[in-house]
Amino acid sequence: MQPSYPFKTISCQFIDHPDDFIRSLHERPDSLLVERLQLFGQTVPLLVWQQAEKQYQIIAGYSSFSAITSLGIEKAACQVLPRSTPPLQLYSLQILHGLDAPQASPILQAYLLQQARQKLADKETFSLLSLMGHKPQLYKLDELTDLLRLSPLAIAALHQGILSLKTGKLFKFLSHEDQGVLVRLISTYQLGGSKQQKLVEMVTELSLRENTPVQVLIREWLPADQAFVVKNVPQRLQGLLQTLYEMYWPEKSAMEKTFQQIVQGLQVPEGTSIKPSPFFEDDSVEMCFRFANIEALKEKWGEMKALSQQ
Repeated sequence: MQPSYPFKTISCQFIDHPDDFIRSLHERPDSLLVERLQLFGQTVPLLVWQQAEKQYQIIAGYSSFSAITSLGIEKAACQVLPRSTPPLQLYSLQILHGLDAPQASPILQAYLLQQARQKLADKETFSLLSLMGHKPQLYKLDELTDLLRLSPLAIAALHQGILSLKTGKLFKFLSHEDQGVLVRLISTYQLGGSKQQKLVEMVTELSLRENTPVQVLIREWLPADQAFVVKNVPQRLQGLLQTLYEMYWPEKSAMEKTFQQIVQGLQVPEGTSIKPSPFFEDDSVEMCFRFANIEALKEKWGEMKALSQQ
């Protein structure tokens, strides 16, 4: 028989976070959640674990609870787990209340797994990984829990979605100070996706290769006047990425500049482009022609065919 967990309306004064770490991650209420609460009220119950009479520990829905308390709402709808709930069931239910989604906080996932690792057998812990959508393997478990060793700024950025999980994994090669500098850089330029990952890859490699702190490598891109940066984000971002690229690939960058100078000297007509072989692996070049439509291509096909056969 499946267990049944009752729903109750509980005074917020009887609900608390499990510890200071979880509380610190949710100090600032999510403005979007606050707005939704004001418009529609609470639509999803909090998941709480009863500790004693009139004493409950919230174990899922932290952001919603933060929004609820910020608005001064006195009572919240909750689903209540009894004190006797087995650890595996407890952790599994936490995961099924939001930590199984692709956009779930990797920090909350890591923290839950770190706690579960202390109380469960390996096989049970791996089952939690599967429930989260990860491979049930030791390397994945270590990979996630290692995130908790990052700097407080990096942990907060990962939790808030400012840093991607792929980017966060690279931070382990950097000092806490350098991690903080990179978080500030990414936040300032609002970098996301592949650009964020590429920037961190280049900066990390350069820092290790040159034995130089990240702050030294990128100090000119984080001036004291942040207002100036914000007003010129596209231009400065392009300059930053280009400078890092030239430092990361000095020989390739030099060859690309030389090649572009040669192409400019050829006065290539509009609609035509000339490209070198990938990574200049040989001396071949590729010329591409762009036509307005298939009919325009047919008109020139005879000339192009004759040229290609010479």
